[in-house]
Amino acid sequence: MLTNVALAYQNDAYIAEQLLPSFPVAKQSGKHFVYDRARFRNNSVKRSAGTASNETTFTFTTGSGYYAEDHAQKMFVTDEDVENSIAPLDPFVDATEFVTEQLLIDREIEAATTLLSTANLTQNTTLSGTSQWSDFSNSDPIANVRTGKQTIHSAVHLNANTLVMGRQVYDKLIDHPAFLERVKYTQLGIMTPDLLARIFDVDRVIVGNAGKNTAKEGQTDSMSYIWGKDAFLAYIAPTVKPKMLTLGLTYKWQNKQVERLRGSNEEDRKGTYVRCGGDYYDMNVVAASCAYLIKAAVA
Repeated sequence: MLTNVALAYQNDAYIAEQLLPSFPVAKQSGKHFVYDRARFRNNSVKRSAGTASNETTFTFTTGSGYYAEDHAQKMFVTDEDVENSIAPLDPFVDATEFVTEQLLIDREIEAATTLLSTANLTQNTTLSGTSQWSDFSNSDPIANVRTGKQTIHSAVHLNANTLVMGRQVYDKLIDHPAFLERVKYTQLGIMTPDLLARIFDVDRVIVGNAGKNTAKEGQTDSMSYIWGKDAFLAYIAPTVKPKMLTLGLTYKWQNKQVERLRGSNEEDRKGTYVRCGGDYYDMNVVAASCAYLIKAAVA
């Protein structure tokens, strides 16, 4: 066995934290305040001499609330594996990396499920046939994105600053004539996320590259992309702070920790559990008006 190399499959980029940033909370459950749009109201501010100033007010309600559920995974490491391991293998390191990756994949899937749902992102459109961006002759992705930006701005009066798309969407989009014509004299005509962001006039384009294996253990692997063939525009606040507007948050009560567990049952089995848990969080869309979802962006 080679002692300086081993092969392992893993995702190289998760984007859930960028889209639904963590917001630490003191309690496992709770609610947040939602101010109305009174700040946009055009009240009369003129005052005649000797008269009282005009009075104004605003109201606020509470959001739907959150409940931070625990997310945990464990793996059994036998004493025999520990005794017989050789470099670069380390059963405890391997188990730690494996269970941690399981939690990260689960979080990514939950984020994608939340953000690609028309029930959550109520400002949306579904492309079909010649309107899908994989139809290079008839589709108009720039016009579709412009519509999304206008929809968001008219709702919250903030510019969408982020465009998110699955890898399958990105791979089609970078070959679309509408973009190649614009960049043919730059960087050898190669499209990049940064160039796409400039063309779409957003701060960043985020590509969902992560994949998942949907096959049960012992069955033939079945790989697919977590973020699929959809795309969406969003305003995501650069900094998480009070009195802000942003698409969504991950209410985080406690951070995950890795621990080794060994009790009487493990003594009988001759091994140790490596457990990654204590990761209490709840993902919420808190301002659906900050997003515009494009379903089935490519065929």
